[in-house]
Amino acid sequence: MGKTQLVALAIGGIAAATTAAGAEALKVSISGEPREEISTADFMDRYGSLAKYIGGAAGTEIRLSYGRDLTRELRRTRSRGSDLMIGPAHVIGSAIRYGYEPVARLPGEERAVFIASADSKVASFEQARGKRLALPPSDSLATYLARGEFNAKGVQAKSYFASVREYRFHEAALLALEFGQADVAVADRRLAEEWIARHKGGRILLETQAAPMTGIAILGTLDGATKERVRAALLKPNPRLVDAAGFVGKDVRRMQPTLAKEYEYVATLGYFTPRVLAGVTIVGAEEVQALMAKGAVLYDTRSEEEYRDQHIRGAKWLPYKEKSAKEVGFEGAKDAFDVARAAERKDAPVIFACNGAECWKSYKSCVTAVKAGYTQVYWFRGGFPEWVARGYPVESVPANVALGR
Repeated sequence: MGKTQLVALAIGGIAAATTAAGAEALKVSISGEPREEISTADFMDRYGSLAKYIGGAAGTEIRLSYGRDLTRELRRTRSRGSDLMIGPAHVIGSAIRYGYEPVARLPGEERAVFIASADSKVASFEQARGKRLALPPSDSLATYLARGEFNAKGVQAKSYFASVREYRFHEAALLALEFGQADVAVADRRLAEEWIARHKGGRILLETQAAPMTGIAILGTLDGATKERVRAALLKPNPRLVDAAGFVGKDVRRMQPTLAKEYEYVATLGYFTPRVLAGVTIVGAEEVQALMAKGAVLYDTRSEEEYRDQHIRGAKWLPYKEKSAKEVGFEGAKDAFDVARAAERKDAPVIFACNGAECWKSYKSCVTAVKAGYTQVYWFRGGFPEWVARGYPVESVPANVALGR
């Protein structure tokens, strides 16, 4: 077994490592819910020791990244940018949809709650209509679960509440209650109960369905031997290696097996785009290929990083910089998208694509293009994942090559 080396930079950074034999290191991505703890060294130590143990038990070195931007982590599941993903339930659920296999998870479950301050006089979810709502970030597990409750009740947050504001952390959303900036907040149940204990009179209005605790998924295309070593390290830990690992809070002995079906509920909450769009023709990979053969231009609306890494062969880069909510009736003024670059003639066929049915960038691009007067707008809703699944050609752009404007 080769000597394990763990090198990590600060949160969000990536450290390179290679094995003694010259083979590529195992790329491990660690992400967490947007709680204040994620910015601390304690968070890095807890999960870093777990990753270090996995590398040692599997006989491979690792390249470790910490991510507190869950939007980026969800993108990584679609581009398969990591070999092993450790993160919240919705990240693992997304990974499973895009070719990862569930391995293990911590025991217990996560739930989000809607909590009201005593001063708001709100005693039920129904009484929250017309009030001010504070949320954690849009791609947090808590907000995913909250959106699931909205969908179940058939309500749209921005029309149900007088205002909806997102905050960087769960704790910040609860502080909005404390300082009178919101009447109702969403947070994970543990933090909400701690807040109620400190502020007598706050009340939980509604509890969401449950989701699994932090889980681990491995890329399905890795070689079988590596996958089996990782599974054994997590589910059949060697006592000697465990004792030598120096765990600081995430002991592998607490891990338990997990199955894809445990993520079925949370995996449906990823703000899936509508299946219809007025004034736009929705097309699949075969139709896109045929349209491009006839001269139609396909625009990739993803980030520069994603486009450079891999994109549909022949696609042009036209990024949609998204800040608006992932919903019908989004506020396009919050976003940045140079639709005029799509085509000089408004009657020319244009195709927009991004990261599949749960990615809203191409949907919003199509809406923007129709509003701008384009008359032949095609939406490749399945986007890059569908194209790759069909085995159609892709290409990359080296870092030293400028992208055309």
